[in-house]
Amino acid sequence: LAVVGTKDAIPALVALLPDEKLNLYARFGLEGIPDPAVEDALRAATANLQGRQLVGVIDSIGQRKDAKAVGLLKGFLSNPDAPVASAAAGALGRIGTVEAAAVLKEWVAKDTPVRNCLADGCLACAESLAAAGKPDEALALYLAVRASGAPKYVKIAAIDGQVRIAGSGAAN
Repeated sequence: LAVVGTKDAIPALVALLPDEKLNLYARFGLEGIPDPAVEDALRAATANLQGRQLVGVIDSIGQRKDAKAVGLLKGFLSNPDAPVASAAAGALGRIGTVEAAAVLKEWVAKDTPVRNCLADGCLACAESLAAAGKPDEALALYLAVRASGAPKYVKIAAIDGQVRIAGSGAAN
């Protein structure tokens, strides 16, 4: 279905999302369907899922770069289930919009058990923003990572990103 699936397959695949064994296969099928109804369905499915199934759906939202899910994902950053919060941070990083960057920048400064995942999300988002011609927004994320309590190797990656942007002459 990831190759030949259409909008018609969405309800059947969404019905499989709560299943522990079929969640992955359903998400794989949904991720390949080139229809915006998939994003709507994945966002709606998060209300009825938990644990690994929820983590998987959040990951699929990130894979599809669903910019409409930024507010939803922000809510998952405070989830007491660390894998859920970590998945939300990664998904925001893959979405890579200015709105996602603002959420990540706010949260990476907080003392949270998923700070490293938030820092990784910041780096991914910054790369997307830089590639989209938004170097100032990317630089702001790199600076937020450097100011956070992220590990040294993550801060070094942020410095590398800053240097690459400065070297390209893209930053003002």
